[in-house]
Amino acid sequence: MNLTGTLMLLTCATLCACSKTDETAIAWTADRVFVNGAVYTVDDARSWSEAVAIDDGRIVYVGDDAGADNWIGEATEVVDLGGQMMLPGFHDSHIHILTGIMADEECDLLRIPTAREVAEKLQECTGLAGIGDDSWIIGGGWGEWLWPEANPRKGLLDILYPDRPVFLDSSFGHAAWVNSRALEIAGIDAHTIAPENGVIEHDPETGEPSGTLRESATMLVRNVIPPMTIEQYTDRVRAGIDLAHSVGITAVIEPGLDGEALQPILELADRGEFHMRAVASLSPISWNPGAFDDGVFEFIKGREQWRRPNIDVDSVKIYMDGVIEYGTSPLLEPYEDEKFGSGEFFYEQETVNDYFTRFDAMGLQIHVHAIGDAAIRRALDGFDAMRAANGMSDNRHQIVHLQLIDEDDRPRFGELNISAVFQSLWAYPDPAVMEMDVPMLGEERTWQMYPLASVQESGGRLVGGSDYWVTDLDPLLAIETAITRQDPWTNEGATLNMDESVDLETMIAAYTINGAYQMRLETEQGSIEVGKRADLIVIDRNLFDIPPSEISDATVTMTIFDGRTVYQQEDE
Repeated sequence: MNLTGTLMLLTCATLCACSKTDETAIAWTADRVFVNGAVYTVDDARSWSEAVAIDDGRIVYVGDDAGADNWIGEATEVVDLGGQMMLPGFHDSHIHILTGIMADEECDLLRIPTAREVAEKLQECTGLAGIGDDSWIIGGGWGEWLWPEANPRKGLLDILYPDRPVFLDSSFGHAAWVNSRALEIAGIDAHTIAPENGVIEHDPETGEPSGTLRESATMLVRNVIPPMTIEQYTDRVRAGIDLAHSVGITAVIEPGLDGEALQPILELADRGEFHMRAVASLSPISWNPGAFDDGVFEFIKGREQWRRPNIDVDSVKIYMDGVIEYGTSPLLEPYEDEKFGSGEFFYEQETVNDYFTRFDAMGLQIHVHAIGDAAIRRALDGFDAMRAANGMSDNRHQIVHLQLIDEDDRPRFGELNISAVFQSLWAYPDPAVMEMDVPMLGEERTWQMYPLASVQESGGRLVGGSDYWVTDLDPLLAIETAITRQDPWTNEGATLNMDESVDLETMIAAYTINGAYQMRLETEQGSIEVGKRADLIVIDRNLFDIPPSEISDATVTMTIFDGRTVYQQEDE
C-alpha cells in the first residue's frame, strides 16, 4: 500500500473505528489477520480485544472477530490464535545481546550450581578448538559465590590448560578468571600495577597473581585475545537477534558500545538483515567498568556515522560504581566486611554534575550503571543539578540495576523523571544473595534490595531489562520474579521482601510501553493500537489466567517484527 493509501486507512480507522458499514466501506484488505485471541493491547485503558489486522508492517485494525472479517480478502493470511495471548513485542532496556551472545566454540559456565560441576564442565571444554594461534579458551558465567571471596585460583586452569591461555568472565561480568599462560601473554606478574578502578588479586603467600582480575583489570588480558573476523562478529549479532526473538524481544537498549563494537551491527543493518529496534548507548571505554575522561565529548560528537533507520545513537553509558559483591560499589554505610570500608566512587560529584548537564544539553539519553545506595544518590544528585541547569528535557534518562536504594531517594525517580530500569530476575534470595550479599550488607540491608514497589508507589516509572549475558534474558522469568520475589525455576525457598512485589499489569507495561518510551518510540510501538508498528508476540496462554508462579512456564510461540514472523515455535 502506498503512503496515500495508508493515510486514508488511518483516517478511516479514526472516523469509523475500522468497521465496514453500509455508509463507509473499506476498499482494501489486510496482509494478515489474527483472530480468536486474548489480545492485551497495553493501550491507555489497558483494554482487551480478540483480533488484530496488519498491513504493510502496520496495525490497521484492533477489535472483535466479527469486525476482523472486513479485512480478510483472497490474499489475506488468517491466523487462528486458538485463545493464545497476544502482546506488543517485549523491550529489553539493558541487555548485551548484539555483541555478547556466547558462541558454540566458547565454554559456557552459566548457572552451574557447584564448583565441582564447574570443574567437570572445564574438563569438557578442553576439547574446544579455541581461537587464535595460541588457541585461547574463552567463555564465562562462573558463579562468584562458589569460591571464597569470589576469588577462583588459576591452579585448576593451569592443570587443565597448561599450554593454552584461558579467559573466563564471571556471571556478574565484573571479573575474569584466567590461567598462568594468559597472565604471561598479558605481561601480568607480581609487580604489575592494576589500572584505575581495577583489581589484580594476589596469592597472600607468594604475592603472585592468583588468577582473578576485577573491573578494569580484566581488560589487561581481554585486550590481548585475538579478535574475531567481521563475519564471526556478524554471525554473533545475527544469533543474538534470533535468541531475542525466541523469547519475544523485538527492541533493545544495548549499553557500552564504542565504534568498534558497533561495526558488525552496522554491517547487518546495511545488508537489511538487522531485524530489531535498538538504541546504542555509547561509551568510549566500551562496556568496561570504570571512568572515562573529557574525551567522551569528542567521541559522542561523531555519533551520526553510526545512526541507521532502526538504530538510535542518542544515548551515552556511564558507570557510577562497580558491584556490591566485590566491595566496589560505594555505600552510605560501611560494608559489614570492614576491609571494604564504604567503597570508592568512580567520579566526584562535581564531575557527575558537569557530565550530566553537558550530555543532556547535547540531546542525549544518560544511561547510568548504579548499584549501591551511595552511587545511586550521586547519580540522582547529578540529575538534580542537571535539571536545575537545563530544565525538564525529554531525553528519557535512566538508572539501571538499582540493587540498594535508600528510602529517601526512592521518590526522586518520579520527581526528576528518571526511569528505574530494574533487573527484576535478581529480586529473590539466590545463592549470590545468601553467600555474598548477606555477609557484605547484613540481613537488614539485603532484604531491602530491589525496591520495585516503593519506587513505583512514589511516582517512579518502572522499566524492564535483563542485563543478559550476565543473566537469563527471558522476560517471563523476570516478570514472574517481580511478582513472587522467589526462585522462578523451583518456586521454592524464601522470598525477598514481598512488600516490594508488583503486579502483572505493571511488569507487562515495564517490558512494553515503558520500554518503548525509553527508546522515544511510544507513539510507534509498545502497545497494540491502529497505526503502530506490527511488532507483536504470541504466548501460549493468558498470563492473567494462571498463578504468578506459572508465568515463566509459558512460552512465546510467535514473534512478529514489522508484520513478518521472525520466530515460530516448532511443533512438538
